Amino acid sequence: MILIGGKEFTDETIDKVLKLCENENVKGLSILGGEPLHPNNIEGTTKLAKAFKEKMPNKNLWIWSGFTFDKDLKDKEVMKYTDVLVDGRYVDELRNPTLKWKGSENQRVIDVKKSLNSNDVILYK
Repeated sequence: MILIGGKEFTDETIDKVLKLCENENVKGLSILGGEPLHPNNIEGTTKLAKAFKEKMPNKNLWIWSGFTFDKDLKDKEVMKYTDVLVDGRYVDELRNPTLKWKGSENQRVIDVKKSLNSNDVILYK
C-alpha cells in the first residue's frame, strides 16, 4: 500500500489526476515531493506516468528525484514515460535560487528521451 498525504494511492487517485490533466490549460504533469522513485513508491509512480502518457502523449511529464539517472534510474520502466528528470539530492550548501527547475548546483535537468536514445546523459535545454 502506498500512502500519499496519509491516504492510500489507488487507481481512483490516478483517475482523479488524469481528469485534472485533461484541462487544455494544463501543459503537463510534475511528480515530486517525498521521493516518487523510492522503491516503496516507484510502482505507483510508474503506473501514474504510464497512464498519463498513454492518455496524453503530447503533454510533458517531469519528475524530481534524489536518485540519479545514470546510477539508479536509466533502466527503470518509469523513464520510458518521463520527458524530463531533475535528478540528485537537494543540498542546502549548494542552494542557488537563480537556477531553473532545480534548487542546488549538484542537481541536473535531464532530457530523458535523448539520454535513453544516446545512452549518455543529455541535459534539457
